[in-house]
Amino acid sequence: MFSFSKSDKVLIIAPHPDDESLATGGVLQRIFAQKIPVRIVFATNGENNAWVQRYWDRIWRIGPDEQTQWGRRRRQEALNAICSLGGNPDCASFLHLPDLGITDLLMRGTRDLSILFTEEIQEYEPTLAIIPTIFDAHPDHSALSVAFSMALESAGSSSIQTWEYLVHKPQVPIPRKPVKLLLTAEEVKCKRRAILCHETQVALSRRRFTSFAKVEEAFYRHRPGDLEVDASTRATARLHEGGLSLHFEISLRERFRSEILFAFRSESAEHRWSLPVPLRSGNVQIRDTIRDRGLHEAVVQWNGRNLFIGVPLPCAPDFDALYAKISSWTLFFDRSGWSRLAGSASREKSVIRRAKMPGLATLL
Repeated sequence: MFSFSKSDKVLIIAPHPDDESLATGGVLQRIFAQKIPVRIVFATNGENNAWVQRYWDRIWRIGPDEQTQWGRRRRQEALNAICSLGGNPDCASFLHLPDLGITDLLMRGTRDLSILFTEEIQEYEPTLAIIPTIFDAHPDHSALSVAFSMALESAGSSSIQTWEYLVHKPQVPIPRKPVKLLLTAEEVKCKRRAILCHETQVALSRRRFTSFAKVEEAFYRHRPGDLEVDASTRATARLHEGGLSLHFEISLRERFRSEILFAFRSESAEHRWSLPVPLRSGNVQIRDTIRDRGLHEAVVQWNGRNLFIGVPLPCAPDFDALYAKISSWTLFFDRSGWSRLAGSASREKSVIRRAKMPGLATLL
């Protein structure tokens, strides 16, 4: 597990007020106890939580004013939780991004999202970052992980030790083994008290929320060099001259109303693409979601549950990394998060590896 020293500066990214307690309540206690500098950045105020708010406030209609008030209440709960863990509320900052709107911001290439984290990294200069994992089933969590990862690549901050946490388990296996931080009995009690500070959230889900107060916290290495090889997983990716070849395994249910999202950055521009999953083989137009226009076509071929896609890359010859996600219709949570394809300036030397990924394999 990672260790701390007095020279460290820790940056924690929390998608919503409560994630700081659920995912890092134990870590924060040790950071505060050792008086290590820490900044907790809350991406959203958690204002878009209509059913819980209706229960709590005994109202039915929820408009912008009610959402603002709810977000203010949730921010205060987070500050109370930080105090409960032994910290000072001054370590918290709020970006006020739209709750349940992070994927949309990411896919529109919103400058605020891409620049916010880059500026945060450059201004605060953390030595260690703790962020949500790209595998998280909550779309805000996984999209924030992608945005922060792209900011790390943009800022050239490979020296920052980065760990990921999981709050919402996806329906597919996670290809990384977690490293676990063991908590003492007193630390577990303190973490539980912090979770209970989020009174609005535990009102309807007390058992689920307090279940996070256990003897261990799990963290995943960010972009590990080696993934667990699983020859049984039928998902691959190959980057070659002029294009990207992808292979997904998609269930019958996921064929309907689904699309594949791509997010990457070339030397010249940000790129966000969407590709609707067709019911039959053929050519499918890729859409540029930043500029809201059609691009070139991809070649799509079905073979049972296996979907093979050939994506030309004429406008992006080189990129640091490409992130992809199968986005299928769900009521709230995703089936899985994003996957990362490592870019390469020397595509001819690329090697395919089969890995236990949620939808596709990683190219290293």
